[in-house]
Amino acid sequence: MQGLLADVNVQAHLTYLRHLLDSLELWPVLAELNLRFVTFAELQIVPDILDRPLWNRCQEEGWVLFTENRNQDDADSLEATLRDSWQIGHLPVLTLANKSRFEHNREYAQRVAADVAELLFGIAQGEYSDQSRIYVPQ
Repeated sequence: MQGLLADVNVQAHLTYLRHLLDSLELWPVLAELNLRFVTFAELQIVPDILDRPLWNRCQEEGWVLFTENRNQDDADSLEATLRDSWQIGHLPVLTLANKSRFEHNREYAQRVAADVAELLFGIAQGEYSDQSRIYVPQ
């Protein structure tokens, strides 16, 4: 696993998440695992990429996708992709349960950060390989 890839709708939140991890003294644990936090631009992914090819790329390259809640809009939606393509051993998707609350409630945001750190550490250790999507905070 290479790290966390912020979906287009939460890319601006990545810096805040990283700041929270620093303030909670959780970043050093993730840094020891050589995990990176990246955006679409850093990986040269177009912002309007469909969910299915995005998920496939994450699986191929070892990125845990960090996204906000999505609905099953069509056959290539993230939910549809997870239902028909996900298998035990694939990387899970981390889904921000409430983006607005993350933006406006520091305590909630800290819970999200703590959960993301715990989940990424666990995923790097081979845990959570039986879950397609995990909502944060848990």
